[in-house]
Amino acid sequence: MPGRVPCLAPFACYAALLCGALAIASVTAAVPAVAAGLDMEPIQTQWFAAAYQLTCGPLQLGASHFADQYGARRILLVALVTFAAASLLATAATTAAVLIAARLVQGVGGAALSPVSLALLLTLRRRTDNEPHAVAGWVSTAAAASCLGPVLGGLLTSLIGWRAVFGALTLLATASAGCALHTLGAPGTSTTSPRQPMDIVGITLCTAAAIAVLVTLTALTITASAPAQAATGLLTATLIGLLVFRTRRDSQGALDAGLLRQAVTRRALLVLLALFGANSAFTFLTYFTLTRAYGLSPLSAAVIALPAAAPAVLAARLAAKRTGQHGDDSRLMRTGLLCIAAGMLVSGCGHRHPTPLWLITGACALVGSGLGLANGSAMTVVSRSRTSHRTAQAAATATMFAMLGGATGPAVAGAALALVGHPPRGCGTPACDALGTLRGTQLALFLMGSLTAVMAFALTGRRHEQRRQR
Repeated sequence: MPGRVPCLAPFACYAALLCGALAIASVTAAVPAVAAGLDMEPIQTQWFAAAYQLTCGPLQLGASHFADQYGARRILLVALVTFAAASLLATAATTAAVLIAARLVQGVGGAALSPVSLALLLTLRRRTDNEPHAVAGWVSTAAAASCLGPVLGGLLTSLIGWRAVFGALTLLATASAGCALHTLGAPGTSTTSPRQPMDIVGITLCTAAAIAVLVTLTALTITASAPAQAATGLLTATLIGLLVFRTRRDSQGALDAGLLRQAVTRRALLVLLALFGANSAFTFLTYFTLTRAYGLSPLSAAVIALPAAAPAVLAARLAAKRTGQHGDDSRLMRTGLLCIAAGMLVSGCGHRHPTPLWLITGACALVGSGLGLANGSAMTVVSRSRTSHRTAQAAATATMFAMLGGATGPAVAGAALALVGHPPRGCGTPACDALGTLRGTQLALFLMGSLTAVMAFALTGRRHEQRRQR
């Protein structure tokens, strides 16, 4: 392959990744304003917060197939155009149903952005034997967008309104498509492999399982009968079981079976699922608390969470570079999850009294550090263990686990509120009363922080490592 890499080609990949990351992060700060502006019910609010990740996660598997078969550059351009069109529809939405539908379509376009941008970066850097640098830059960009996105969303929501957030995403996707069209046209920037049939059944099972999980969790926040909740839980378990069975039987399926068979990469995938689930649940509850209980504007709430940005970026680069040295991968992932757990516990420590804002800021910094450490280490483990001719599929499998975690986070937060006796009761004006009460959110954060700490040791503890070595 040619040894020279176009100097702007990596930036086109980073711009595409920014679109997908900001579609989650920048909208986070606008969720309370959207809920109030469109008079959303609690379950609509949770579905709006999860809609993008819900379609983006499973459909990444199909996007990776097309990228491996037809060229990553071509698929990236199609994805950016779809993303821009859906963002424009969201800007003009006047009802909750239309907005949720626009977010679902936006997720369809965004499905290719994460795995294909990483596949392109790895292809570009392979020529210079600098793949770790590509992973570090990719993870750092995602971490920076995750932490700085709420500030951008809060600023636009406070100054113009929540529709400006989706308008900005439309402009960014359009500019990214132009940049990719101009800079990714050199020979060798797209990858192709022998054509194989797409695993429609596997992708359908992934999507159905994700929807079933979300339905099961949101059923806890509404007045559903116990038999109905049991039925949805049974359906979810059945779909997940069928998906696992099919993946283990079919090595050419939608999920990268090689990653799931290896203990070290299977652990990394589960860490991504737990990590992004905990992070999105923390963010969902924190922004409602800051805007409802503390009466802050979306911008002020985002500024409170801003100190998470620098630790997330620095920790991501550190973890990506140190992973694999002296067995640091387990320790880094465990430390990251424990930082997330500590941030939740600190944010929920006020009990019956408001948690000081400076303490919430410290909790956000802890969560940012944990996000960078665990994500950087887990993604590096996956990228080093991938099969070279199925790069996009490996990236899609990893980001799918992360997206599904992010999709279930708001629903987990709602279930935790229901469990502690403070279910959401409405999102008008005043919107989302229970989501804004200190008592309910503090107890929910404490509960989820404890659960995250347990998962940290269960997934990366010494006993797990000893079983893996045996």
